[in-house]
Amino acid sequence: MVSSNNEMNSQADRFEWSGGHPALDFVNTLDERPSDEPVENLATYRDLVRFARLAGLIEPRVAGPLQLLHDPASNRIIRQALRLREHFHDLLAATIAGRPIRQIDLDAVSTAIQAAHTGRTLVASGAAGLFRYQWSPRRVTSAIPLHACSLAIESLLVDVQRGKVRKCGAADCDVYYLDTSKGQRRHWCSMKNCGNRAKQRRRRAVA
Repeated sequence: MVSSNNEMNSQADRFEWSGGHPALDFVNTLDERPSDEPVENLATYRDLVRFARLAGLIEPRVAGPLQLLHDPASNRIIRQALRLREHFHDLLAATIAGRPIRQIDLDAVSTAIQAAHTGRTLVASGAAGLFRYQWSPRRVTSAIPLHACSLAIESLLVDVQRGKVRKCGAADCDVYYLDTSKGQRRHWCSMKNCGNRAKQRRRRAVA
């Protein structure tokens, strides 16, 4: 049976939605990073499909049939998605910290983006544009959520200003986010979590 929207929505809290961009929400799916026991929120292919759906990267009509897949191909896709996420994480971390970028990370991300573009085809559009992209029916459908995440990464790397991509200021938090605040003064992934803990530490320090 295809998962209902209620079931998918009930799983939304498993993901970290502080990123402000689906590519950053994707890299944040490994929670409690950089602790010794990080929490993996993309443990299965179904998790990957659910994330892509909730992040707005694939439509419900596409996600529904993908939720039914459980075969060697889908198992391979989730492994590829996790490897891509970690290469992307290391690429982000190096860029923001001003460290040299590893070629292996750049090559992995570039290869995933190129593969994602081959998974789409142009079709006539009934909307304002003359044509639009849709996932090609001739391609392996199990790769769609991986391709969708890859295209989100491309969008972030190419279209977003470097200074707007930030890492949470807490030493024990590795959440990345898009700083759209006035003056770009946001320091925390969330004021309810890391921001509040920092505030409490400051209060105790002056007490």
